[in-house]
Amino acid sequence: MDCVETVYSLSSSGWPARVKDIAGRMKVTSPTAVQFLDKLIELGLVTKGPSGYRLTESGLEHLNGATREHRIFETLLVRNGFPLEDACKVSSSLTGTIDETVLEKLCANMSHPDKCPHGRPIPGGASHV
Repeated sequence: MDCVETVYSLSSSGWPARVKDIAGRMKVTSPTAVQFLDKLIELGLVTKGPSGYRLTESGLEHLNGATREHRIFETLLVRNGFPLEDACKVSSSLTGTIDETVLEKLCANMSHPDKCPHGRPIPGGASHV
């Protein structure tokens, strides 16, 4: 699981995400989690407070974009005959590898689906609000 997604998931209830919880969720050691978090702080995606970590506005935008990309790929693959589980795995490996313009064209060619095959919402993109 991506560290940005983990921080979001753990802090979405209002409490900051703690290193121990992030490490546990990601199945890594606490020092490894801290390395991930330090890099995300450096990139401006995460901020550290006295009680733990939260996503910054940029972090939320990054997560929204990655979620959109994953769900568009997943939808495209399922519509082209891939089993859902395989489509999800392939989509995970493709996320972050495609230009936004290409992604928008794929989305437009699918008539801007609003849900992925799991039934989860696909966040709106630059040309589809």
